Amino acid sequence: MLYAEQYAIANGQQLYPWQMQALAAFSRGHPTTLLTCNGAGKTAIVAAWAVAWFLHTYPRGKVAATSGSFNQLSNQLWPAIKDKMPADYNVTMGGSPCTVTTPQGGRAIGFSTNDEGKAEGFHPTIAPDVDPVMVLIDEAKTVPEGIFNAFDRCTKSFQLYISSSGNPSGRFYETHTKLAHLFYHQRVTYEDCPHIDRKKVEIDRMIHGEDSAIFRSMHMAEFVSLDDHNIISQTQLRQALDNQPAENTGGERCAFFDFAGGGDENVFALRTGNKVRVIDAWKDKNTVQAVRRFIATAQRFQLNPHQCWGDADGLGLPMVNQFADEGFRINAFRGGMPAQEKDLYSNLISETWINSLRLIGTGRYNMGELDVETFAQLTNRFLEWDLKGKLRVERKADMAARGVHSPDRADALLGCIACGSHMSGTISGETVDNTSLASNDFAQKAVRF
Repeated sequence: MLYAEQYAIANGQQLYPWQMQALAAFSRGHPTTLLTCNGAGKTAIVAAWAVAWFLHTYPRGKVAATSGSFNQLSNQLWPAIKDKMPADYNVTMGGSPCTVTTPQGGRAIGFSTNDEGKAEGFHPTIAPDVDPVMVLIDEAKTVPEGIFNAFDRCTKSFQLYISSSGNPSGRFYETHTKLAHLFYHQRVTYEDCPHIDRKKVEIDRMIHGEDSAIFRSMHMAEFVSLDDHNIISQTQLRQALDNQPAENTGGERCAFFDFAGGGDENVFALRTGNKVRVIDAWKDKNTVQAVRRFIATAQRFQLNPHQCWGDADGLGLPMVNQFADEGFRINAFRGGMPAQEKDLYSNLISETWINSLRLIGTGRYNMGELDVETFAQLTNRFLEWDLKGKLRVERKADMAARGVHSPDRADALLGCIACGSHMSGTISGETVDNTSLASNDFAQKAVRF
């Protein structure tokens, strides 16, 4: 049996190394996700040859193909598939759905939908080695999470997600980050594609700048926000991490606890001088046990309660009270309270995020090596204006609506940067040199979130 890359070559197709590798992984049964620059040939070459090989190898097989846009399916994917089909295969396109039918009864169906029900029910009816299922998601960055969930319920033997880059959120993004270990994954830049006009690349570099979101997305296949609303971009954070200062642990020590709600994480972050780290992150529905774990970790680092702050919103308030019941009374932090600079920021949490990220971006703190999830959370939240013309951070409900999970680790990291003596009104000899924010209008330890 020929594998997909061999089948394409045998039919006269010249392949770049990355195209051969993607087709090889896919046809050997590895779930495959492919992130490419614009114009790489992901649809016309990789996706089309994957379908052609599958229906040749399994002429009674089933292909379920979708995209965020039916125009992408009918005007790009299906014409490329048709061009590679034998003459006795019946191909229909133009209307919905697009189809391919083999003489043996195999079938490929292409559709675009937001209805999860239309993406369910794809299973072998004879045997997995006779009529297996292939799932293809083209321009996967725009496909809703519900469609991915529906395909998860299908019995599939072959799986291919392909797309150019988009915002750093959603299932396709996750297949290249926290779910990458479950996939054969590739990132393809213009440098991997000799056919891409280098003059155009250089013109775009001069017009937009090499570090601009549009250049990094278009030519470097990086997940970036193209609306320039991110508080800090991936590029800016990456540069800050590449040029971060040496550790200096001689200053103030401040811990921040972010408490889980639903399926979120409890997070313990610690700032020691200019060194900022996530110490622990875990899920636990037992709030009493979670509080005791926070306390045990704080004591392991020889922290006093006045050096620790907790997110007192929602579920957080009874957890802060639980600390007191355990004899470890921490500071309560509430982000809905007015900011220290009331005329500029909508609330305290907005000021915390914006100021702390700017301090990170200007090289104030040593962050070490951030894990993928923390890096994503720090760069995924949008900056907005409220109705009074003040800066605010995107609401978590709005983040969830666009498929971005609660930024628990980022909240804790930025919280331990923002909190401390300047927040509580307590100044000691060890903290004077490290206090970075202006004094506030309140000297109490309970700060309203």
